[in-house]
Amino acid sequence: MRYTKQQWYTPAEVAIHNTASDCWVSANGNVYNLTPWLEEQIRLCKCTKTCSCPTKNWFCNDCVEYCPCFKRGYVYCDAKRLAMTILMYAGKDLSYWFKDGNWVQQIHPITGSTVTYRKHGHGYRNPVVPSTRWRPFEPWWRGDKYVVGKATAKTRPIRITNTLTGSTVTLEVCSEETIYEIMMRYLPHNSHLMSYTWRYMGKSLCLKKTLEENGILDERDRFNDVALAENMHIPAILLYYDDDLTEDPPRDECFCGDVTCKINKPAACYKSTST
Repeated sequence: MRYTKQQWYTPAEVAIHNTASDCWVSANGNVYNLTPWLEEQIRLCKCTKTCSCPTKNWFCNDCVEYCPCFKRGYVYCDAKRLAMTILMYAGKDLSYWFKDGNWVQQIHPITGSTVTYRKHGHGYRNPVVPSTRWRPFEPWWRGDKYVVGKATAKTRPIRITNTLTGSTVTLEVCSEETIYEIMMRYLPHNSHLMSYTWRYMGKSLCLKKTLEENGILDERDRFNDVALAENMHIPAILLYYDDDLTEDPPRDECFCGDVTCKINKPAACYKSTST
């Protein structure tokens, strides 16, 4: 079996990356990993600051001594303003910040000029009023430098039932994913997928097509129209064991979870086992 990299992400998968050391956001249909961008922004801060908290990290909130930016009345350090703004919205969708691929703009009430609308301020690199501190700003949302995948427009539940063992797993998948990509999500529950035939209503599924293209419709909107619960009926895909005696190639991760095993990497633990 050929393992592929995940292409589509659900909002729940993006939401778990909500820390300074692991910061993901979604915007304009893409998912961005802004962790290296945050680190680069923090290096721009030249303020002298002594942190008294034990963690000694830039994102701690219990510092006793603050940099001069705090003494001037700023909520955040001026050099860290943009980074802290992104960190506040880590794991969330930021599409409403943009319009037609550019930052939403407004008429500044003081200067009367058209500027980008940023709720928490512009930062020291792009001041609103004319200043010698102005520096070019590299938009993180342009290009593929920080893109890790695509954000789904709609998620849907799907049940996968193994007719051999009788086990059933309910997954939240992206509506744009093909059956093969859904198989990658189901892989932790059954590592010997190629020995099974995937069927729905007695018909074999095409692995290169989505659920909708295979005739597995999402009827939750119809349930809502007649005041029924969305989870009243979840379509089920049935897996039939073929007994073809095939074996999957070794994976790069161990299945046993033993720490010493992961360090030594014995060949026996890295062979796929059937369920």
